[in-house]
Amino acid sequence: MSRDSVLDGYILTIIQGHKISEQMELQHHLKARGYDIPQATLSRRLKKLKVAKVSGIYKVIDFGTVNLPLVLSFHVSEFGLIVLHTEPGNANSLAYYIDQKYVDFHTFEEKDSGILGTIAGDDTVLLIIKSKDCVAKVVQLLEVEFPYLML
Repeated sequence: MSRDSVLDGYILTIIQGHKISEQMELQHHLKARGYDIPQATLSRRLKKLKVAKVSGIYKVIDFGTVNLPLVLSFHVSEFGLIVLHTEPGNANSLAYYIDQKYVDFHTFEEKDSGILGTIAGDDTVLLIIKSKDCVAKVVQLLEVEFPYLML
């Protein structure tokens, strides 16, 4: 994944997870993640990502431009279950993507990912993991797939 794609993921995650009213606030969040970008560059990226100020707060105004729903956070339970949180209405798309990429439904076996399948709600996806031994492997997959997450 390119550095620009990771930056875009960070921008969208910050916008969706915080009430950002000024670009300078967004620049501070990005700087904390290692991205020191000028205001003009940030403005161009926001336009490209279809982020606009709505009622004084920056919001994504067109989710259709993002190829994959953003994972806002995730949690690993002591039982080896992994729960992914996304924006309302995006869990089914996220679960479908994970199933298509990491689960082979023709043989009902996992594609050596450690993921047997998913269950989706409105804004939550439950990953069904083959065993507790596979949890670390799945977390690594999530780190690669969603590098903007602070794991």
